[in-house]
Amino acid sequence: MFFHLCTGYIALKRKSFKRYLFLLPAVFMMALIFFFSSREAEESTESSMLIAYYMVDAGDNLGFIDISTPEEREYYAACVEGTIRKAAHMTEFGILSFTVWFGLIFWTDSRKKLYIMTIAICVFYACTDEIHQIFVRGRYASPVDVLIDSVGAVLVLLLIYSIENAVKDSMYMSGKK
Repeated sequence: MFFHLCTGYIALKRKSFKRYLFLLPAVFMMALIFFFSSREAEESTESSMLIAYYMVDAGDNLGFIDISTPEEREYYAACVEGTIRKAAHMTEFGILSFTVWFGLIFWTDSRKKLYIMTIAICVFYACTDEIHQIFVRGRYASPVDVLIDSVGAVLVLLLIYSIENAVKDSMYMSGKK
């Protein structure tokens, strides 16, 4: 129902040039992912470690962990750095999934086709992203990263699907079919 509300609200004709504009956020997100993937391993690790240090320092300041030496700080940061990197992958592809879904709303009337096309595009882009990393110094392709990227994309689509169904149920209960 939410799907139909969006398509009805915008009321773009199937042949309208304007529907291409709704794909721009997805293209922008793909470019951003490409930019992050183009960073050499050392630069990428520095960014992740900076966030890890902030998290470790926050944990220490809030009393969750007790850090008394620089070595302990380094150890804890190294422990969370991998998780931060994988969470970033899931987040990037979750956002990509939303932007692709939003752009494709105006290209099909079938919810099923919309979700399948969104997943296919995100998984394909995750594969090409990993292939791209082969050519970046210090980086490598990882099938695990493709899986993590895909999980991020699917989780966001499940959230969208849940919201759509909640709106549909709410409208049905209030009598606004």
